[in-house]
Parts: sequence; structure tokens; C-alpha cells
Amino acid sequence: MNVVDIISDSIRYPFSDITKFLIVAVIALLAGLSSLSEPLGINNFFLVMIFAIISIIFSLILSGYGLDVIRNGIVGSDEIPAVDFMKNLIDGIKVLIISLVYFLIPIIISLIVFMFFGVIGTGLNHIGAATIVAVVIAVIAFIAFAIFEIIAIARFAKTGEFGDAFALGEVIEDVRRIGIGNIILFLIIFFVIAIIVLIVSVFIALIPFIGIVIAQLLVGGFIELFYNRGIGLLYSQA
Repeated sequence: MNVVDIISDSIRYPFSDITKFLIVAVIALLAGLSSLSEPLGINNFFLVMIFAIISIIFSLILSGYGLDVIRNGIVGSDEIPAVDFMKNLIDGIKVLIISLVYFLIPIIISLIVFMFFGVIGTGLNHIGAATIVAVVIAVIAFIAFAIFEIIAIARFAKTGEFGDAFALGEVIEDVRRIGIGNIILFLIIFFVIAIIVLIVSVFIALIPFIGIVIAQLLVGGFIELFYNRGIGLLYSQA
């Protein structure tokens, strides 16, 4: 299955079961509840805090649910998985930990690189050039570990073993088998489609009162299923 086939399948996937799609959309809406406080004119501190707590909880549930979507894509199942709130919440916490670890690594690398090139640049009186080199290396590190994080989460979805997500050597080997070009191409196309969907949602949100809720429902549910389905199908090529 090439990237175009994966994208095509992933676009159709959310609409293969409208009932489950709407359930996921409601969870996505609750995950983004805190962002709706201002548009809905809610400025009561107590309510804003409740909205924030609800958003955190349902964001973790949505993140954990994404693992089930990825897993179905890996094994070739066309079914949209059912929501299991407690299981998804626990999985979401694990996904958060994986993301934090893979986010911290490039930060540490970047700090070391900036310190190293800062010393060199100062010594050679070429601070500007040293800074540019350091920035380039830092950007590459962040992109590389962002890709590793995606594949690490897919590995966890496949095996169910939390530790497998941190087997960096095997993660890199999975990236090699899938093809870094295929991963980057999928992400580029995904972001383009996501931007188009977001633009459409802006016009829907202009409908008084209910528009912003409808937009949040459609966009959140679609992107969640579309993205994770694509990652699952992509990883199935490993």
C-alpha cells in the first residue's frame, strides 16, 4: 500500500461507521472544551477551571483511543474501535509519557549543541555562523525525534508493551523499513488536508451559537480517526 492509498483509505475511514465517528467527535469536543470558553463567552474562573480539567481528562482518553485506531490499522481491520474510557485513559497517560521522553531528548541535544557551538563561535569570533549551525542541528534533532515518537507510539500500539516504545534502535529500524520519505510524505499530505478541513470549519463556526460546536465536533472527530488510521496503515508496512 503506497502513501496515496493510505491517505485515501484514511479519509474514508471516519465515515465507515457514523455512530462511532460521532462518539469520537463528542470526545474530541470535550477534549477541546477549554478552548471554547472564550468563544462561548464563559469567563467565570470556576467554570473555566472545570472546563480545563475536563479537557485534560478527555485529551488523555482521546490519545489512548488513538492507539486502538492505530492497532486496527496495523492488523488490517477496517472497524472503528469502540471507546473504553478507563483503558483509553490509562493508555493516554502512557502515550503522554512516551511523547515527553521523545520531546526531552532533542531539547537536551539542542542545549548541548548550543553550548558547544557557542563556545566555538566565541573563540573564533563567529558567533553568528555558529548559532546558525546550532539551530540547523537542533531543528534536525526535533524533526528526527518527532518521527521516532510517532513510530514509537505505533510500536506500543502493536505490541502493547510500554517498554517497546523506548527501544530506540528498533524504532529507527522500523523507520528504515517504512521509509523516512514515506513518513514525511504522509505527514505533509496530512497537514495539508488538516489545514483545508480547519479552513472549512472556520466558515461553519460562523453560524451563530451552534456553529463553533458543530465545527469542533466534525474537525476533532475526523482528524483523530484520519491521522491514527494513516499511522496504523503506514506502520503495517514495517
